[in-house]
Amino acid sequence: MSKNIDLKKIEKKAWTAYFQDGLWDIFMASMMLTMAIRTLTDNVWFTLGMFSGVPILILGKRFVTIPRLGFVKFSQFRTERRIKLFVSIGIAICATVGILLLISQGWEIPRIVSSLGMAIFLALTFCLIAYYLDFPRLIIYGLMFAVNEIIWGQFGEPTGPYVVLIFGITVMVVGLLFLISFIRKYPLPKEEEIANAS
Repeated sequence: MSKNIDLKKIEKKAWTAYFQDGLWDIFMASMMLTMAIRTLTDNVWFTLGMFSGVPILILGKRFVTIPRLGFVKFSQFRTERRIKLFVSIGIAICATVGILLLISQGWEIPRIVSSLGMAIFLALTFCLIAYYLDFPRLIIYGLMFAVNEIIWGQFGEPTGPYVVLIFGITVMVVGLLFLISFIRKYPLPKEEEIANAS
């Protein structure tokens, strides 16, 4: 029993370490920043910037995280949680699309009601993701998105975009600090260590 508990602790520690590289934070920040800049500049090209976080996340994991921590194959428990996460996200996306379709069909909703509803929906979605990923910082980012939804819905532009811009800069700084700390804490293994491990 104690051996199983120790293995679970080790696995959780390894899982948590994969989120200490700051890359998810940078990914979230890039979405916030491009969303704000796109609205403030009214430049459609900045819409493409919302996808810039994807290659940053993928390449960062490939060339920064994995070389330092190695590739870890997690247990079935973690795999099942990720599957549940993807299903939950899919349901959330479908629900969002459904709401938008209802609004587009002339279903009138008071602004305050729609803003609060979307804010609660965003907060719950991020909390769900944070739970399945064991990534508590996502709860804070979810609250940021929720607060922004309310502010943007009530005060419109440019107040909403400026709030997102401030949130985005804050999250980007946090992500970069985590990234720097991660690189210092987990230096690249030397060639001799790699040879011995193999």
